[in-house]
Amino acid sequence: MGLPQAVATASALRECLAREVERARGEREHLKNLDAPALLQGAETRAEFNATAARLQRQLADQLTEVATEHDLSQVTLEALAGFAPSDASALSKAFAEIRSLAAALAEIDQLNRAVAERALACVESYMHALSLAPQAYDRRGLNLSALRVRTTHSLRA
Repeated sequence: MGLPQAVATASALRECLAREVERARGEREHLKNLDAPALLQGAETRAEFNATAARLQRQLADQLTEVATEHDLSQVTLEALAGFAPSDASALSKAFAEIRSLAAALAEIDQLNRAVAERALACVESYMHALSLAPQAYDRRGLNLSALRVRTTHSLRA
């Protein structure tokens, strides 16, 4: 084990994030079309991505801890790593920069997708409300029938 393995793990994490960014970009169309099966599949894919990313992050942390132990480093910094492996430290720095960039892009895409999903939900709720048989008026005594969620009209006479 060593720094080259940590660079490989960081690269794998970067590739995993890049794939998820591309997949998340396509999810907006599924939201606009209200494609439920595709959205459910997307949720499963996101859960798999989260598990894979968490595993890669733990693996990277373990590898960097081993590198710190091998080289008797009190803290793992890119500057400290550059002291004994400048090319690997540079590659790791580049991979970390790309990971940060992709993570920011994914957060932005998720925010846009969330806004589209909220609009789609509002449309569906409005449509369902329009289809419901709940009265939208008061009866002759001033009782708000919509608050009662009465599904049919009936007489209040005894």
